[in-house]
Amino acid sequence: MSEGPVPRSPPLRPVRFGVLCDGPKIPTWQARCIEELRAGGANLALIVFPAERSFDGSHPGSLLFRAYVASHRPAALRPADMAAAFRGVPSMRCRATTQGAFTGRFDESDVRRIRAYELDFLLQCGFGVLDGEILDAARYGVWSFQHDDEPPYRGIPACLWPIYNGDAVTGAVLRRVAGPVGGGIALRNGYFRTALHSLRENVDGVHFGITAWPANVCQDLRLGQTVYLEGPSSATPVTRSPIPSNRQMIRFLGRQTRHAIRRAARGLLRHEAWCIGIAEEPIESFLQARGEKRIRWLDPPERGRFIADPFGAQVDGATHILYEDFRYATSKGVIATVEATATGTPRTPKIAIELPVHASYPYLVLDRGEVYCIPETNEAREIGLYRAIDFPTRWEKLGTLISGVAALDPTVFRYDGRWWLACTRRDVGENMPLFVWHARSLEGPWEPHALNPVKADIRSSRPAGTPFVHRDTLYRPAQDSSRMYGGGIVINRVLRLTPTEFKEEPAAAVEPFSEGPFPDGIHTLSAVGEITLIDSKRHRFDPSAIPYVIRNRPVAAGDRAKSHRAGDE
Repeated sequence: MSEGPVPRSPPLRPVRFGVLCDGPKIPTWQARCIEELRAGGANLALIVFPAERSFDGSHPGSLLFRAYVASHRPAALRPADMAAAFRGVPSMRCRATTQGAFTGRFDESDVRRIRAYELDFLLQCGFGVLDGEILDAARYGVWSFQHDDEPPYRGIPACLWPIYNGDAVTGAVLRRVAGPVGGGIALRNGYFRTALHSLRENVDGVHFGITAWPANVCQDLRLGQTVYLEGPSSATPVTRSPIPSNRQMIRFLGRQTRHAIRRAARGLLRHEAWCIGIAEEPIESFLQARGEKRIRWLDPPERGRFIADPFGAQVDGATHILYEDFRYATSKGVIATVEATATGTPRTPKIAIELPVHASYPYLVLDRGEVYCIPETNEAREIGLYRAIDFPTRWEKLGTLISGVAALDPTVFRYDGRWWLACTRRDVGENMPLFVWHARSLEGPWEPHALNPVKADIRSSRPAGTPFVHRDTLYRPAQDSSRMYGGGIVINRVLRLTPTEFKEEPAAAVEPFSEGPFPDGIHTLSAVGEITLIDSKRHRFDPSAIPYVIRNRPVAAGDRAKSHRAGDE
């Protein structure tokens, strides 16, 4: 990468878009999509309403389904009145002639009227399934959301069937529509952990988690990265899922209730006990089938504590480990340190960094002969930089890399002539989406990636240790929290990483060491020379953790606890 300025490709004019909707009242999550588009500089240039009211807000289906939907409406689906937001925006009414059971076609005269506005895209918030010339009325077509992964689910009710079938994740896709029988062009996609205990939480988690996607694609338009918007359509056929019958609703309610009871019981009775292990192999060995790995475990702490998030550095011939030492009684972690000896039991731990707020994930960086630590301090809403005065027990704070961000597991690494910082954000989603910043020097200034957030996948977003280069390829460990927090690690192969591009794919999976003393989870993989530090957990009942669980249990979708949870399903 050159050392010149970050490449910019400003558009010749602002992005112009239109909205297809059934009226001025639309679901809250769709209203947020429009708000984020406009906040990002896109110009809402046209509103298209149906000539006749075609949908009254009710749902067809079985009696139990209709009753449940009416009494358990998620916040994302509650109507938002956009009359004030639409005021002053040109509008028109168009007729969509029904073709078959669901498909609508616009009259040619209406399509010509829409084309006259020279829109970049039309965001579909109504009108049902579309076909015909309307799909090409804007430069980049009609953009439509699909909730639930496809295949196998599509249509009403969104996000129900993953709960019914016990799926670990619920998918979502923003597509450029290619007609009722084609899969379209995927513009953004993501995977969210299925809230098996609550349809309301599952709907809100997915719908509120995707509201920035149209604005993200608009940023691609500004940067001139539009090849994929005009690429070939997916050959995957689009089929609608059936609306559940009364019998299926009884099964659904039974399964949802069972998951809710089990989740509550696990939260109170099953708590996390994390411990740190040392693998006598380099981190790249985890790219291969695991086989037998010799793990030396640190002495586990007493009940009421756990140790996790290990990072290390070799200084003056000694290997020092920094890690989170968490106590349930105080709901607070401190950064501790221990020297790992080559022959056996590590030396006595000491406190390395203790802050007024919870501290964890003491990520270490060696640069220009100095040792730096970048701990997670999400409660302070900053990413701080500390330098060792007397490694590993004395540190001074040099400054703040990024302020105003409740970062989780901030991971800093140098690649291709630039420094990179990756993390998730507690105020957006603990385990997804992924945000990236970049800088010319470790001290900054740090600039946000042009496509932030760059990724939304519960299976491989949140950082899980030190990125590394193997055979000229960059790899990034990430947490797989699709089943539970800290359920496993995915090592991603980074395909493109520039200030305006990001793409990675799964290369390997690291599962918990089921034969060891901590078989129930793993969420850190960090390199220290030719050894690798890990952490793993086991579930046990710990009475001292119950007050912590009660204090930190989220009461609604979007509420966030600390970076570790005592009994998360």
